[in-house]
Amino acid sequence: MKRVAPILALVVFITAIVLWFFLRNDPRDNALDAREVATRRLAEYLAQNYPGQRALLLSNPFTENDATAKEIVAMEKAGIAGVRKGLGDKVTLEAIAYPELKPEARANPRAVFIDGETTTPLSYLVAPDSFDKLLAKHPNCDLMISLVGLPAALKEVRCWQDEKLKFALLLPDLRFVGNAAAVKRAVQSGKLAAFVLLKPGAPDSRAPLKGPGDFDQRFILVTRENIDRVVEEYPQIFPVK
Repeated sequence: MKRVAPILALVVFITAIVLWFFLRNDPRDNALDAREVATRRLAEYLAQNYPGQRALLLSNPFTENDATAKEIVAMEKAGIAGVRKGLGDKVTLEAIAYPELKPEARANPRAVFIDGETTTPLSYLVAPDSFDKLLAKHPNCDLMISLVGLPAALKEVRCWQDEKLKFALLLPDLRFVGNAAAVKRAVQSGKLAAFVLLKPGAPDSRAPLKGPGDFDQRFILVTRENIDRVVEEYPQIFPVK
């Protein structure tokens, strides 16, 4: 019996290691990790360059619905977690807010036109004045961090014209801003404080992360410091019209 106990303990230990390895490398978990890595780097840049300011974090309004798929909710939580970790105590996260949806989107999201090429489908579902309404509730915010992109009708968004307010975006559809020249102007003026894009040729988001260099392998953080170089090196990821 004494010999059996160590063998049993060894079997249990090996089984635990195997389970941990396979569960830890679940493609869904890898995608969540990648999301958190992306938002954390974005927020770290904001913390370094805009310390003392107040941020409003815009999140997916569908996550407030109990019927929303758990995968969508988990993905949003991962993005929020990354922002929190990246901002730390240098930038105050005043609130997590949810842009108001268009009436037709609330009734039947599938009935609303969404460009199949967009990286931010919610851009077509949120009301054009939804960002303005949220800022009105949080007028002391200097930064608007959006995990849902920009409204497709960006020209109708008043806070986009606010010289004080700066935007930080995750995987935005830059076509709403304009062509590459317009995007450069928005970055250089400070309107776009920073945004994260997928790096051309990056590993699939479901591939396991390997270490500290994961962000640079998968994403590009675009800022005032590197906008010229990024546009020159990766012109294909910027709008041409």
